[in-house]
Amino acid sequence: MIPRLSHSESIPEIVQSFLAELRQSSFSGDIQHDYGTRLISSTDNSIYQVLPQAVVFPKNSSDIQAVLELTAQQKFHQSIKITARGGGTGTNGQSLTEGIVLDCSRYMNRILETNIKQGWVRVEPGVVLDQLNEHLTPQEVFFAPDLSPSNRATLGGMVNTDACGKGSRIYGRTSDHVLELSCVLSNGETFESVPLDEDKLSAYKQKSGIAGEVFKVVDQIVLEKADLIEEVFPKMSRFMTGYNLAKVYGNSEKNFNLNYLLSGSEGTLAVVSELKLRLTALPKYKRLLVLKYEHFDDALRDAQILVENDPAAIETIDEKILSLAKEDEIYLKIKDFIADEKLKSGKKIRPTRTISLLEFCGNNKTKLEKQVSALCKIIDARKNKSGEATGYYRTADPQEIKDLWSLRKKGVGLLGNSKGERKPLPFVEDTAVPPENLAAYIREFRKLLESYGLQYAMFGHVDVGCLHVRPALNLKNPLEEGWIRELSDQVVALVKKYGGVMWSEHGRGYRSEYTAEFFGEELHHDLRRIKEAFDPENRLNPGKIVTPLSQAADKVVSLEGPLRGHQDRQIAPELQKEYETAVNCNGNGACFDYSSKNVMCPSSRITRDRVHSPKGRAGMMREWLRMLSLNPERETSVSNNSSGNKSVLTQKNSVADNFFNSAYSKIKNTLRKKQGEYDFSHEVYESMAGCLVCKACVTQCPVHVNVPEFRSKFLNLYHTRYLRPLKDYLVGSTETVGRLFSNIPRPVNAILNWPMNRNLLKYKIGLRD
Repeated sequence: MIPRLSHSESIPEIVQSFLAELRQSSFSGDIQHDYGTRLISSTDNSIYQVLPQAVVFPKNSSDIQAVLELTAQQKFHQSIKITARGGGTGTNGQSLTEGIVLDCSRYMNRILETNIKQGWVRVEPGVVLDQLNEHLTPQEVFFAPDLSPSNRATLGGMVNTDACGKGSRIYGRTSDHVLELSCVLSNGETFESVPLDEDKLSAYKQKSGIAGEVFKVVDQIVLEKADLIEEVFPKMSRFMTGYNLAKVYGNSEKNFNLNYLLSGSEGTLAVVSELKLRLTALPKYKRLLVLKYEHFDDALRDAQILVENDPAAIETIDEKILSLAKEDEIYLKIKDFIADEKLKSGKKIRPTRTISLLEFCGNNKTKLEKQVSALCKIIDARKNKSGEATGYYRTADPQEIKDLWSLRKKGVGLLGNSKGERKPLPFVEDTAVPPENLAAYIREFRKLLESYGLQYAMFGHVDVGCLHVRPALNLKNPLEEGWIRELSDQVVALVKKYGGVMWSEHGRGYRSEYTAEFFGEELHHDLRRIKEAFDPENRLNPGKIVTPLSQAADKVVSLEGPLRGHQDRQIAPELQKEYETAVNCNGNGACFDYSSKNVMCPSSRITRDRVHSPKGRAGMMREWLRMLSLNPERETSVSNNSSGNKSVLTQKNSVADNFFNSAYSKIKNTLRKKQGEYDFSHEVYESMAGCLVCKACVTQCPVHVNVPEFRSKFLNLYHTRYLRPLKDYLVGSTETVGRLFSNIPRPVNAILNWPMNRNLLKYKIGLRD
């Protein structure tokens, strides 16, 4: 019998009081502080885990305003902290908080207005990127920034990190496509961020309250420090985010644009409640070229030459991801396109260990074909030489292009399926250097990782000098946990040596302590002045990027701060092995796919509650295993049985073999459950109860999280303590009873066809025609 499990993560009285008053206010959304909901919001796609005090789900802009107005009240203004959250796909803990999470993804996901003629769309922050582009495609326009997690990344989250991805050399970052932002400030004030000419800016500066102070302070800093800003900010398409001072005026000193400062601010300055975005015409034609290489370095050396052919994007994928793809369904769709090449003699095989995907776009089909053909001719002339591309695959087929880009999009998820205790992890993965320095930079980076005896995966946007690097570490090992700091410090020095930036795509988050390293002490001081102007009480996502100047020190979050590995190492080793697919969930969020057209967990889609998603259920199971491992009433033993070595849970001095004692205990525990006695197992049970055992998670999740498998094991153990519902026994006995009833079909059918009995079977037991 498993023990009763309780947690010590209580909610402070001041937070309980705040939530009670919020319920009595005009707030119309959901307010949840159950342990399960808090737990699911404690992780993203990073190495961190931070338990919030509560999660609120606003339904509209007025709800956001109600939350922030209440936090500004005297009794709450120092205690209540708010962090906005979108798709939960961050890789650096940007939206993790010990305060209250403001999750806009559940309700604020409406596309409000589309104006194709003027080229803009107005949306709420919880709209998903693919959702928007699916809406826009019939009108032959799209929102240009492209991300790997495009089927679950929200537009509000994209603004908060100033996200970008494939094609950024041509299309730029999210901020380059933002026209207007409706914002709510830390005291509940609202303002519209739009480009301003000199007269309008002057009028904005005269405003009272926080908004007026913001425009005065920011304008003063960017004008007085223009030369220093010009000197500090790298001249790269992957520019430095997190208070982007360099683009507030951009190329014209007549247009003041706060959107560039708010984009990439990670919710530390204001909460975005509505977005007006620029639309781009879809190119009429696309071509994709798959270049094959024996060695990763060969692909890097080729990158700068390939850029001269002006593709819309160049994405390189290393051997690690290609080998993991062979275990995923995507491989069946793309294997012929990345097959090994043969020399002219036909005897020697040149294996494909690395590929580069080159996409060409345009509206002139003839010109596009000539552009691609010219490059193919160059490759054909060189492909039998050492160090060159070994061959290529050329396609204009939309489905083939989609499948090949799906391989790239799945890269992060596939890495989570690496065998062994060490997993490729994101903490130095979005560095960028000038593209001409990339090959030399990566050479030194690889030497650094190899000096620690580490394997790694590399993939990404070589055309803009951003290669995602994920070293494989086991953070359940305290020694390797310490390498996070050691490696990060050395990578910072390496990035600076080659004139790059530490965060070029995924935001700063728990790397905020490196801000002064890249901005310099003087501009770092000015960033704190800006934070002070926007959020003097440090209520919005505190500890990220910088803290207000009025605080004695810049107390940002620590790089070593709460790691998921701290929790996972508390799970008994034999349970980690037995429940491997739950423990291995890396938070990539593929199960948050918004589209009903794609195969994924139906109960998650219907409820829109992430506790009922595969990631949510894996997170609940992982915490249940941790609590179970720490409980003194339980011991774990490994026993041999007919099916091999399996972990089984037993209780000290167990009397499970004694039927009557076991039945008495179950009845007693079930009565206590009905009387409201808390047991975390009940929350896990509710999460598992919604699983339809469709196994979409097994096939669609790149880590192959198998909810039906660990759900079955959990339910078996849960019912060693609590009675099963009567219908479980009825359904379980249908085969036996059916054989008996087949001997007397007429009376049985007559009884079963009574309306009362049919309704009983249908609504109480769940059996229907």
